[in-house]
Amino acid sequence: MAASVGVPAPATYRAPWWSRLPSPGTLRIGPTLWLLAAGLILPNALALGAELAFGLPCRTLSITAYAILALTCGRWPRALVVALFPLLLLFDLAMTIPRMFFIEIGAMGRNLGLLAQVDLLASPFYIALLAGLCVHLAVNLAVLASCGRRMAAGNRSLLLAAALALGVADLSDDGMLAQAVGPLASIGQPFESAVIASGFDTLASPAVPGRNVLLVVVESLGVLRDARARAILFSAFEAPDLVQRFDVTRGTTTFFGATSHGEIRELCRTRTAYGDIAASGETTACLPNRMAAHGYSTLALHGFSRMFCDRAAWYPQVGFARSAFGETLTGIAPRRCGSAFSGPCDVDIAQTIGRTMAEARDPLFVYWLTLNSHVPVKPGQATRRHDCNDGGGPFGDPEVCAMAEIWQDLFAAVTRLAVANPRTEILLVGDHAPPLWRRAARSRFEADRVPWLRLSPRAGILVAR
Repeated sequence: MAASVGVPAPATYRAPWWSRLPSPGTLRIGPTLWLLAAGLILPNALALGAELAFGLPCRTLSITAYAILALTCGRWPRALVVALFPLLLLFDLAMTIPRMFFIEIGAMGRNLGLLAQVDLLASPFYIALLAGLCVHLAVNLAVLASCGRRMAAGNRSLLLAAALALGVADLSDDGMLAQAVGPLASIGQPFESAVIASGFDTLASPAVPGRNVLLVVVESLGVLRDARARAILFSAFEAPDLVQRFDVTRGTTTFFGATSHGEIRELCRTRTAYGDIAASGETTACLPNRMAAHGYSTLALHGFSRMFCDRAAWYPQVGFARSAFGETLTGIAPRRCGSAFSGPCDVDIAQTIGRTMAEARDPLFVYWLTLNSHVPVKPGQATRRHDCNDGGGPFGDPEVCAMAEIWQDLFAAVTRLAVANPRTEILLVGDHAPPLWRRAARSRFEADRVPWLRLSPRAGILVAR
């Protein structure tokens, strides 16, 4: 028998890529629309609205997680899918909100139990956000609970492609630029602080009888872009009775992170987080410790809870022999100011500091972290200096104008304190730029810098007793 001759198999035919795209028949338009709604449109609707109005940090992980959850509809038990959505929503909020306020996610977790002290219902804006969040949750749960089988027949490739496109768009959007000034953004950046730039750091020298030192970190004080607005804001420091007694110098410095990072920046000349400051071994270099070593009594004041950001624990570690917080200051300064972050009025605390300095027998180093300009600000909390309702007055935005009036009241109080205590060295500096929600309001400030202002007693004042 003749041997059979092998015939080569025909080459495998590969259809072009466009022929593999879903046809209108395989799209199953109705189920696919439900799948897109449940996996992309509805879970991201609130964030997309906020992005258009305010700007948000990157949410690519959350966008992907919502899409994956929608793909499980009709395949996983309905109760499990419905139970997972609130967890994903909490994950979304936990990844987004801290970065909006320049906060490390870990620090947010450490203070989560203390958020009950924040009166969110005192702010109409926050009430609206909470109401919107409740509606958002209810609508998404209703869709996931009722449309599982219908979504299971939808085109999964189309959902994944749409989610990928939205994720790429989200990555390319700078949003609030929160990542640019968050704690991680400081890696590799040269260190700056107002204490160093102003020469205030050199005051850690042997105590001078009759001389006191005051460092004020001002909540959310940013650098206004408009020169005229800046001049109006700081006009209190041009008062004749002040400039006769003090030399006034000004400047700006970079910031990274939230309020506690601003505190550590100025107090300890480092970017170490407050939770790690004791273990870092850097506390001996902190200004309060050095001032105490040179004979100064040290005192810290803050109008909010002693537990928030664990200040009751790390203030003594950096050198404060005494601290006073909202719990005790309320008895001394009973008037309350602020909105969600409510506490004694800053102008009243300034009077308390003035009295403390007048009664002090030893040279005193006072550190004061202000509170009342914490966002969101409530209109009408300060002396009405401008017509803020008319386009924001000289500041161009009603919310910025309301904040500026709070700062101006504070600066007027510090000016009075300085004139009454002319041998006091004073430095004021912002902790971070105001984390305002609206883009229009945020654009009034430089994104990555805070201002400082130093009042140095004139030579003749220092010599006089």
